[in-house]
Amino acid sequence: MKQDLCLCLTLLLLVCISVSRSGRFQVVGPADRVVAVAGEDVVLPCYLKPNISAEALEVRWFKQDFLRPVHLYANKMNNEDKQDKSYVGRTQLFREELKAGNTSLKLSGVRVSDNGRYNCFVQDHELRNEY
Repeated sequence: MKQDLCLCLTLLLLVCISVSRSGRFQVVGPADRVVAVAGEDVVLPCYLKPNISAEALEVRWFKQDFLRPVHLYANKMNNEDKQDKSYVGRTQLFREELKAGNTSLKLSGVRVSDNGRYNCFVQDHELRNEY
């Protein structure tokens, strides 16, 4: 019984919700929940459709507070100074995959406090359009 309780506490449900508006691309996330185990790494899938490069776009991963992102990639670099402090050093995009429209987030060392709904927001500043 004690082992079952321990196992239940370490399983986390992470949901990626894509934010998109009509335009030249869509942001696509998984249809199902992503399950993670505390202490392990997890990838939250997110892609642009069609597969255009996201290298020059803003990619913002956040939970409840848009202004306290879990991860922020803008101006072709990661912006840890604007990142929620509990995620600093634990998140990364697949930089080499941005060219193919892959904006998935890797979250390392999953914690119980990481449980929740994650949003992938992609914005094209040059066009001043949000997707």
